Amino acid sequence: INAEYGGGGHTTRSHTIKKSMNRFTPYVKSGAEDFIMGKDKEQIAETDLITIISPDNIRLEWGPSTQISVKITDPIKKQKFRGMKSFMSYYITPISTNLTVERRYKQFDWFHERLTEKFPCMIIPPLPEKAVVGKYQQDFVEQRREKLELWLNRIGRHPVIAHCDVTNHFLTCQDEKDGWKEGKRKAESDKTSRVGFFMTIQCDAPLPDALRSEREVASFNGFTKKMEANLDKVVRHNDEYFHKMAGPLKQMYGKYGSLFKELGEVFETCPLPESKALTTAVMSTGKTYSEIADVYEAQPQYDAHVLNESVREYLGMLGSVPDMLHVHKGASQKVKDYTNREGEKDSEEEQNISLRYSTISAAVMAEVTHFHTQRNKDFNIMMREFLSSQLEFHSKICTKLQAALAQYPE
Repeated sequence: INAEYGGGGHTTRSHTIKKSMNRFTPYVKSGAEDFIMGKDKEQIAETDLITIISPDNIRLEWGPSTQISVKITDPIKKQKFRGMKSFMSYYITPISTNLTVERRYKQFDWFHERLTEKFPCMIIPPLPEKAVVGKYQQDFVEQRREKLELWLNRIGRHPVIAHCDVTNHFLTCQDEKDGWKEGKRKAESDKTSRVGFFMTIQCDAPLPDALRSEREVASFNGFTKKMEANLDKVVRHNDEYFHKMAGPLKQMYGKYGSLFKELGEVFETCPLPESKALTTAVMSTGKTYSEIADVYEAQPQYDAHVLNESVREYLGMLGSVPDMLHVHKGASQKVKDYTNREGEKDSEEEQNISLRYSTISAAVMAEVTHFHTQRNKDFNIMMREFLSSQLEFHSKICTKLQAALAQYPE
């Protein structure tokens, strides 16, 4: 693609816009300002183009692609510098290749940093947090493995991120020395990162006008804020549920168990033979309630804990939304600054600014569509799993109570 054009065929004559003085905002760091100002001069190869489509002529979405699934197995503690430094290695196997690569957490961290820099208009989920202590304990290692696998599979479901060069390098490079370093250098000097990313956008649908894009972005901003607030409440309620199930509710049913057991022991002192059946039934009921107490204590790991892990993943993604929306807001303001400035305006330059802004808007709107598409799938699965676990929990209790009831003749 000619260096004088962006993904939508935008010429680069926007030299008269005042540049933002704050170089640390997500908008400026993303390269969106340089793109709007027409400072993108790099050649973009056809293979680097990122397509946006509109199958229903209404919503915009990323072009179709295959998903990538991975397994992470056998985390192992290793050492270097004659045992002076220890670290965990994780073995990653993409299902499509069945070829295993070894990665450290710091390589995951590097990969996340590259994605965040390369795709300023995409929601990059955060990595699991680093551990200060206990990072080699078995429980922590297994939890970290599960979360890293979840994170990688989230990346693998993104139609653009899953197939970019840096993802391919991370998932397939088996040369841990020279090959890794070469790919690392290439990724860190990637010309399609930041401002180059916007140059790669090719919209095979009408670009959105300013009114539509601002309306949809504002709607998504409101949606994500409300969703984040609700999910925070879900996490807190699940924590309360866990404490109640393992505390007061377990104690309540356990108390029934001990009281009925004690009552059975009293009945056992009765010498009448016909009292034996009732005594046995009451003692059995005591045991049943003690078992129910244990069921209550164990249940949160099957429903509340599982739900919380999924909800926390979404809270992490929602935490990345403001930066993406800030990119769009900054671009929108830059267009308004140019349109409202005093003095003579260059009509061609004004058109280019508008086209470039529409390109940024299209990328943000395509990412919004991807978020909602994944959310619909994920929360359907999450709610089915939660309800199935609840049904199994109550069914287990009903079965125990019915068995206890059957020992008492009508």
